[in-house]
Parts: sequence; C-alpha cells; structure tokens
Amino acid sequence: MSTKNLPDDVIVEILLRLPIKYVAQFRCASKQWRSLISDRRFARSHFLRASGHTQRLLLSNTFGLGSIDIHEPFGDGLAVREVNFPFQQPGRLIRIVGSCDGLVCLSLFPNIDFYIWNPCTGDHTRLPDLNISLPNCKIYIHGFGYDSCTDDYKLLVAAYIKPETQVEVFSMRRNSWKRIQGLDNPIDSYATAGILCNGALHWQPDWADQRRTITAFDLAQEKFRQLPMPMPMEQHVAVYLGNLRNVEGHLCLTGYTALDIWLWKMKEYGVQESWAPMFRIACLYIYVPDTELTPVTSLSSLCFPRIGQLLAIHNGKKLIKCYSGEETVESFVACGRGISEATLYVESLLSPACYNGNDGQLFSE
Repeated sequence: MSTKNLPDDVIVEILLRLPIKYVAQFRCASKQWRSLISDRRFARSHFLRASGHTQRLLLSNTFGLGSIDIHEPFGDGLAVREVNFPFQQPGRLIRIVGSCDGLVCLSLFPNIDFYIWNPCTGDHTRLPDLNISLPNCKIYIHGFGYDSCTDDYKLLVAAYIKPETQVEVFSMRRNSWKRIQGLDNPIDSYATAGILCNGALHWQPDWADQRRTITAFDLAQEKFRQLPMPMPMEQHVAVYLGNLRNVEGHLCLTGYTALDIWLWKMKEYGVQESWAPMFRIACLYIYVPDTELTPVTSLSSLCFPRIGQLLAIHNGKKLIKCYSGEETVESFVACGRGISEATLYVESLLSPACYNGNDGQLFSE
C-alpha cells in the first residue's frame, strides 16, 4: 500500500517506532517527510520513546574529531570513525563543551566561536557572538545542557576578568545571550566543561582550593550554588581529586590514590551523607597490550558509561576499556593522531537548526 493512502497520524506512529538510523535516512524520501522528521516535537518524541539509545564516544585531537561505538569491541584504529563536521576550519583548535540529548556543543579557537551540532544528522548552528572577550581571558568555565522546565537548551560561559567574574547564558529559544549575576567565588579553571546532571551543570574544585565544594549552576533558575564533596575526600588527603561525571543519572566523582581509582556516587542529590564509594580499580598499574605498565595517573578523560565500566585515554594515544576488579583492559584502540578530549553522546534526531521555540504538544508517546 502506498503511503499516500495512510493517514498522517499512522505514518507518524510508524516512524516513531523505527530505529534512528532508518528514520534519518527517510529524511531524503520527500520534502514532506524531511519537514516532519526535522520537526522539533517529532524529534523529541522519537528520542523519548526510544527503548535504547546508541551511545558513542566523541574523541577530539587538536584539529579533528572521531567517534566510536562504546558497546562494540574497539579492536584497532579502524574502530574509530572519522567525523566530518560542516563548520570545520583549517588551523582552528576544537574544544568539546558538552553534549545533551544527541546535541554536542563545540568551540573553535581562536576567537571562541560556539556551535551546536548533531553528529548523527549533521545539522548545526553557529551561536551569536559572546559579549565576553574570551581571547583576552585565560580563566573561564563553560557548560551545555537542557532546561526541562522551559524545554530549552542553554550554554553557560563564566570568565574571570579582573576584578570580577562575568557570566552569560545563551538560550536556544531566545537565540541570544543574557548577562546574569556572577559567581561569589573566583573560578580557577581554564576552559573547563561543566558536567550536566539533575538539571544543573557542575564543576569540581581545584585541588588546592581549601573550600572543597562543587560549583553547580541550575539551568532553570539560572543561579549558582555550592554542593558538598564526599566525606572520604575530606578525610584522606592522599586522595587526588579527579573529575565529576554523570553516571546513570547520578552525580559522580573520581579520585586517585597511589594504588587505585575510585568512583563516588551522590545517591541523593545535594546531600553530603549520601556520597558513597561505588567501585574501584584496585591496581597501581593497568596493563595495556603492547605497552609498558601504565600508572593510573597517566589516564585522562575518564568516562563511565555505567557503574563498573571505565573508558579512559592512555597517554593521549590509546583508548582503553576496563571493568572494576580487573587489572587488564578488555580492549583498546590506537589513535595515531592522539586524543585530547572525549565525551559520551547519544544519537538522536534533534536539530539545533530548527529549534525555533514553537510551543505545542509532543507527538503521542
């Protein structure tokens, strides 16, 4: 039967049930289907109804991007899929600001241009120029996330420009930047990306910071607050402070000792007593095939797709995957051009280019 004989609501229901890779291909079937599939409400409904999202790891080096399916064996360098993005510019450095619902925020240096991009569909948009002069600022933080209260994606940039910290928030609904009240405490990190969890962006304190609290920015209220660190981090000075991460919807914190890597999880958001150690990789060295024994401190950009699984960059050249209780890696992939950053993202149909702020009900879920 031709689709011309099917009611529109039936076509929509069929498309909502299909895997993303097929729906993305159907955008080329006709202008009508492209318009439907590109609609923000359809894309969000498809994202919310999906039983499982393909999770990929986005890797960046100085001037390029790569992607790998974290659920597949890494094997060798062929496992990394080179990613071409339309706004790539020769000679400009790439930084990953963050990812949310399949949308990735990138910044290009110098001049600090920000882009919102969907690696699955290629849709992208360049954000208006920031009102803060970042090239003249060496200390700033940024973060990207979703505000469910207003169905809006927001980008925060905070820069320390003597004698104050200037903060601006970009709203995709308004397509504009807004200056908000700055931080009470000075920031001490250069181009540090915030971790999205529980509707807020989070930044870990510097190791030398005696306050030892986590800075959080509520995307709905557009206000900063301080969250407590786990008690073990305060009691054991031998623990080296690692990175904040979102693991299975919980705010987590990594830490190192001379012998292992720890992961703490905040079970009840904002409650210090709810911090609990979830797992550790108890080894001074992790064995990576074809390399010498690797001290845990040589691992960077630690990602945790789920509790007990660790993805990390080894010496900026190899991506390794290992599990709690195992001292050897399950698999690894050599990356000839090196890796400077890595972030997890999921595949979706959401498009920043058509995010025009139209209100309305989502398609049936």
